[in-house]
Amino acid sequence: MAWTDAELVLKTRAGDREAFGKLVERHRRTVFALALQRGFQDAEADDVAQEVFVNGFKYLGSLSDPEAFPRWLYGIASHVAADAARNRKRRRDGVGLEQTAEPAAAPPAAWPVDQQGEERRVLRALSELPEDQRLVLTLRYLEGLSPKEIAERLGEPRGTVRSRLHHGLNFLQTAFGLKAKAAE
Repeated sequence: MAWTDAELVLKTRAGDREAFGKLVERHRRTVFALALQRGFQDAEADDVAQEVFVNGFKYLGSLSDPEAFPRWLYGIASHVAADAARNRKRRRDGVGLEQTAEPAAAPPAAWPVDQQGEERRVLRALSELPEDQRLVLTLRYLEGLSPKEIAERLGEPRGTVRSRLHHGLNFLQTAFGLKAKAAE
């Protein structure tokens, strides 16, 4: 039987740690992708995701509506990623050039070489989107959810989700020069 997020929240609050593990499994990929879209490398994004779930578990009692778990969790992800980005910037600003770390590692070897640069371009473009557009695009194209499922998961009207998808896709098309080519 597949449990809903709300049911898993209630089971976790009742002391079932495995229920929270199922929530982690269900949302880890999205939280990790949101961190990557903020410009973190894989290891950093993994650390951000881990902190998101630690905070989620720690503050689960403060969630007033178990149905709102995904939206609440993605809000935590946004705050944790923003804090991590500020801390990273502070560390960089306080370090001299001779102490600067080596450039970030290349994308995983599983990506074909010609896709590695493209993958980074997409992540960079996504990082420029407003958080709400980035989230719906991630849920749509990474998780494969329909606009209806996204609306249900986020507790947002379906029209709002469609609008965010539309505006986000328009921005990405412009960023990659696809709109200009279509107009020619």
